[in-house]
Amino acid sequence: MFNNKGFTLIEIIIFIVVFSIGVMGIMMLFFNTLGKTSDPLVRLQGIQTAQAVMESISLKKFDEDTPEGGGAVALYNISIGSNSGETFSDYDDIDDFVDSCGAKNSYDPQQFDLDGNYEISIKVEYAKIDASNTIISTCNDSVPENKKYKLITVNLINKSIDETYTLKKLKGNF
Repeated sequence: MFNNKGFTLIEIIIFIVVFSIGVMGIMMLFFNTLGKTSDPLVRLQGIQTAQAVMESISLKKFDEDTPEGGGAVALYNISIGSNSGETFSDYDDIDDFVDSCGAKNSYDPQQFDLDGNYEISIKVEYAKIDASNTIISTCNDSVPENKKYKLITVNLINKSIDETYTLKKLKGNF
């Protein structure tokens, strides 16, 4: 007499195949998730890098004619753009980072002591704040009173995770 306890060879092979497929699916999910665990850290590093670039720009003077220690500049005298002959290391006011009002200039990350994993572009333009607290570009405005603020925009592209961080800051002529 045969004892009918246990599994047949075919049942064991089917179990092994089904179990292997299940384990492969779980491992694929695990490895896909594991590859992205550093993204929040890389994202935070990118945001902090953009903030550092913005801070290094906003610490500059409002205009070339701003007196040492601060103070307002006559509004009819100011213009946006770097002064002739200035290089990156000579930039001493915030509008030196662009060629003209509203223009966007790209920079090599190494100029800001960053690695090559970023792309940086900077835009500086005159701005005013309207009655509803909306910031409006006034590059083409000839009214001197509308030139007492400059809007600094820093775009930083983090190439390792393909994300863009945009920071804006308003700097006043005080």
